[in-house]
Amino acid sequence: MVGTGKIGDSAMRTFLKLSTLLTALATTGLLFAAVGQTHAAETIKLKFASPFPMGHPSEVLAEKFIAEIEKSLGKKVEVSYFPAEQLGKAKDMLSVCGRGIADICQIHITYFAGQLPYNNTIVLPLWTTGTEGSTIYQWMLENVPELQEEFKQYGVHALEGNTTGSYNVATTDKPVRKLEDMSGLKLKTAGGLFDNIAKRYGIIPVSIPASETYEAVQRGVVNGVVFNYPSIKAYHLNDLLKYITFGMRAGGYPDAMIINQKTWEKLPKEYQAAIEKASHDIANIAGVSWDQQQDTVRKEFKEQGIQIYDLTPEQQKTWAQKLDGLTDEYIAEMEKRGFTKIRNVVTQYKSEVARVVK
Repeated sequence: MVGTGKIGDSAMRTFLKLSTLLTALATTGLLFAAVGQTHAAETIKLKFASPFPMGHPSEVLAEKFIAEIEKSLGKKVEVSYFPAEQLGKAKDMLSVCGRGIADICQIHITYFAGQLPYNNTIVLPLWTTGTEGSTIYQWMLENVPELQEEFKQYGVHALEGNTTGSYNVATTDKPVRKLEDMSGLKLKTAGGLFDNIAKRYGIIPVSIPASETYEAVQRGVVNGVVFNYPSIKAYHLNDLLKYITFGMRAGGYPDAMIINQKTWEKLPKEYQAAIEKASHDIANIAGVSWDQQQDTVRKEFKEQGIQIYDLTPEQQKTWAQKLDGLTDEYIAEMEKRGFTKIRNVVTQYKSEVARVVK
């Protein structure tokens, strides 16, 4: 009898342990399920920072990009938008994104010529229109790994790249009709390769943030700008400038849309796919949009009374000769600074230029 009683007590204790364990596992399972349901239903919130003022063509592209994401993902994502340098100056946008102050940023590529030399290759003046430049730059972001690799060093991933059409010279008090007319002119440039290009033409480059250009022109710090039509209008410089010379090879301006690397890696595949699609859509329309606006704004400037001088085909050829050797010079400069892959990047750039530019 005693032996039977002991076996019964042991079985009971075993049963109680198993019962407790099963209850704990069931409770844990329910908790995990609840957490999973909460995560699935949670709206992912992203901050988007742009250095461009409201109404600037690039700022308008940012709004279209956000609209595409929200259209695709609905309430699964909520994008807070901060244009006009609200979360940081244009010169700090790479850091603003890399440090996670904003999740997505638009950046001026030439403001980071020292950090992003492979991306700045797109400035080499081997194409003319925004459509050409944007097609080439987006292809390079997707097919030339060195471009993404240098972004990754700063904690970001590039989503999209586009360019304006080739820049032009615009002045306040001296028309530029001949090469010699540019000699000694102090003109606002975008820095980086744009400075090298300007010097080839005899221009004294003055690197000024776009947001400070109006005051610099107004005060006579510079004689004018190396800029494109839509940007001249966006920064209201057409109120100050009197002459524009059109048709020279001066490089087109690139900007890119980047996302914080950690944010990107944490996003579900569905979200990444939607953002990549929106990026592709923007890249496809950006260059065309820049070219269309150039034609529209040109007419507006003429009506306003700004004198626009178009270089003749012969002048275009003669002026372009001033840039002979620029590409080799850039390769040599970058190799000297330790960017050993620059030659390969330029080779692929030239190959894509040959495919796109007809």
